[in-house]
Amino acid sequence: MIFEKRTERIIVPIFFMVALFVPLFLDANSFFVGKVSTIIIMSIFVMSLDFLVGRVGLITLGHALFYGLGGYLFVILSPEYEVVNFWVYTFYICIISALIALVIGVVVLRTTGIYFIMITLAISQMAFYYFFDSLKYGGDDGLFIYMTPETSIFGLSFLNLDDPQHFYYLALFSLFNTLVFFKVVLRSRFGRIVEATKQNPDRTEALGYNIFAFRLTCYVIGSTLGAYAGFLFALQYSFVNPTFLSWELSGTALVMSILGGLGTIYGAILGTFTYEGLQYFFEHLTKEWLLFMGTAIIMMVILLRKGIAGYLEKLLEK
Repeated sequence: MIFEKRTERIIVPIFFMVALFVPLFLDANSFFVGKVSTIIIMSIFVMSLDFLVGRVGLITLGHALFYGLGGYLFVILSPEYEVVNFWVYTFYICIISALIALVIGVVVLRTTGIYFIMITLAISQMAFYYFFDSLKYGGDDGLFIYMTPETSIFGLSFLNLDDPQHFYYLALFSLFNTLVFFKVVLRSRFGRIVEATKQNPDRTEALGYNIFAFRLTCYVIGSTLGAYAGFLFALQYSFVNPTFLSWELSGTALVMSILGGLGTIYGAILGTFTYEGLQYFFEHLTKEWLLFMGTAIIMMVILLRKGIAGYLEKLLEK
C-alpha cells in the first residue's frame, strides 16, 4: 500500500475528491479557480522541498533557483511566436533542470549543515542577480510568454491551457502524480536507504552504501520537480521574472513545509493551503496583515510541534 498511515488514507482521498469539484462550484469565478491552481502549483514546489528537507535532511534556502529555472528555460528554449507541445517541452525542461541540479549537487553536497544552507543560498542569489541585471532576459521586468503550449498527444488534445478549468485539472493531476511518486520512492528500497542516510549516515556508510550518490540522486529529483512547478506557474501567468528565484520564495516554501508537517510529504499540501488561506484572509482584513499573519504562524508552530499533519495523525492514528 502506497499510503502507510491511516491519516494519509483518510486525508488524501478527501482532499482530491473535494479538489475535483472545486471548478464546478467556482465556474462563474475564474479568479478563484486561478487562485486555487496557483496554490496547487505551490504545493508541488513545497512538496519537492519537503522531500529534501524532511526526508533527506538537506536543508536548503536555494530551492527557488530551480523554480525560476523552470520558467526561464521554457522562455529561452521555445520560439517566441510559435505554439509548442507542452509534453515535449516538459521533458526538455525536466532533463535540463536535472542536469543543472546534478552539476550544482556535486558541488553543494560536499558541504553539510549551515555551510550547505549558505552555499545553496549563494548560488540561488547569483542566478537571481544574473537574470535581474540581464537585459537579454528582461531584467527585473522579466519576460512574457506570448504563445500558450498545446497539449496534443498523437493528434488528440484534451486540454486547452488557456482555459482556467483545464489548467486547474492539469495542476491537480500533476500534484497527485508528484505525491504518488514520492510515496512510491520512499516505500522502495532506495527510499529506505535514503531514510537511513538521514538517521545514521555513519552506519549506512559502514554497510557499504555511497551516501553521496544517494543524496545527489535525491537532490536531482527534488530540484527537477521544483523546476516543473516553476514551469507550470510561468505558464499560468504567461511571464517569468527574477522574483521566481528569490531566497524569500525558498524561505516561504520552508515555512509552508514546517507548517504542514516536515517530512510527511502530504503535509506540504496542508501547509501550503493553510498558509495561502491565512494570507488571503488577513490581506483582506487589515492593512497590517503581516503582523497578524506572522503571529498566526508563530502560534501554530508553537502549538502544532509536528505541523498540521502531525496533529491529525495524533488524532486519527489512535
